[in-house]
Amino acid sequence: MKSLKIPQQYEFGITLIIKIDEPLFNRLLKAITEVHPFVDIDSLVWEISPKIEEVPIDDLQEILKAIRSIYSLRIQENLKNSEIITGLVNAVSSDDTFSEFSSQELAHFQQRLTKILAIDGSISISSQAISLLQDYDSIFLNSRIITDVRPVFKTETKEGIAGALVVHTLKIAYQDASGSKEFYVALDSTDVKKLQEQLSQSLIEADVVQSMLNKADVIYLDPNSSSK
Repeated sequence: MKSLKIPQQYEFGITLIIKIDEPLFNRLLKAITEVHPFVDIDSLVWEISPKIEEVPIDDLQEILKAIRSIYSLRIQENLKNSEIITGLVNAVSSDDTFSEFSSQELAHFQQRLTKILAIDGSISISSQAISLLQDYDSIFLNSRIITDVRPVFKTETKEGIAGALVVHTLKIAYQDASGSKEFYVALDSTDVKKLQEQLSQSLIEADVVQSMLNKADVIYLDPNSSSK
């Protein structure tokens, strides 16, 4: 079986999953199961937090991040639930970061992992959505357009400027398997208008698709939607 390791960014969340008392843990699972799916983790936190007021917002966020990472692991590595449970329990028991936990607490952790992976609710759906969004060679990070004026000099440069061009430079930042990258594309005003029209058309098409999904009673998972 593949050996698993708890990434540092999820250590605190895993610790909280182990430490949280049983009634509160069960209420948390119930809230996760019932809440509307959100791709954005912050929206999930704000939807669930009123039902689990005993857990601080920051702690709840760490717990949900850790749980979603477990689902992502299952999707990305195509592992069975039993493989994930055994792998994570072994990872915790062999990691000095979790040395404070007794064998009994590790047994409870195993039981809780079983319950977590049995959830068929928002956290499962959002994890699959995130996986699909990231399943591309390159993922968009951000963009910027820089506009500047380029002078066109007369034949005899000393005689001054004959005219000027307005040039737009589009910067696209993206991420691939090797890390963050960026590239630049020169545009004229016609190019900018064409790009603007295409983007506007894409938004219209997205609205049409969303309307169709709503009529079909299929949940529309907008990565940029937030909790109301």
